[in-house]
Amino acid sequence: MKLRIALALAALLLTSCSTVVNGVSTDRVEAVAGKVPATCEIPAVVSAFATQVPGSKFVPTHWQPSPKTDLEAALNNQGIACTYGIQVAEIGGTILWASNSKNVWDERKHSWIDAGETPINLPGIEETAAYILQDGTSADEMHVWRINLLIRGVWIQVGASFLQNLDEALAIIKASIAAIDY
Repeated sequence: MKLRIALALAALLLTSCSTVVNGVSTDRVEAVAGKVPATCEIPAVVSAFATQVPGSKFVPTHWQPSPKTDLEAALNNQGIACTYGIQVAEIGGTILWASNSKNVWDERKHSWIDAGETPINLPGIEETAAYILQDGTSADEMHVWRINLLIRGVWIQVGASFLQNLDEALAIIKASIAAIDY
């Protein structure tokens, strides 16, 4: 009798750990979906920036986004924006992470294409989509390098003035992807 009760309790506990909707388990979806980091102080991201700009660290920033910008879209979609680099030297970059739960990716990608970003397949990364701006200039005529990627339901934007090509950026991109599991 005790064995039957123990088996029944075990079965009950095991079946309550997953959800089945229309015959499809949702366990895999939750395990695979990424989430926006809760903090900017992510050691692997800081380390990746320091590889390109020695002495880099997280630079706390009080954001005041302009309307209809990527920054505003990210912050309004459960996002976070983080700057890394050397503040006194004004060198570094910014990463945006945002949930794509409200389809912000499709809303923003037209502005990226209009700004000259082109589709790209990132080597060794299984992104849903990615757009790159390799040789742009900002409003103050500074060099701008930027990539937007969608992976596991999270929009990530990596932008920096010191990056010249994808090879230089890959470690930072990979660290930003790893951060959605942080």
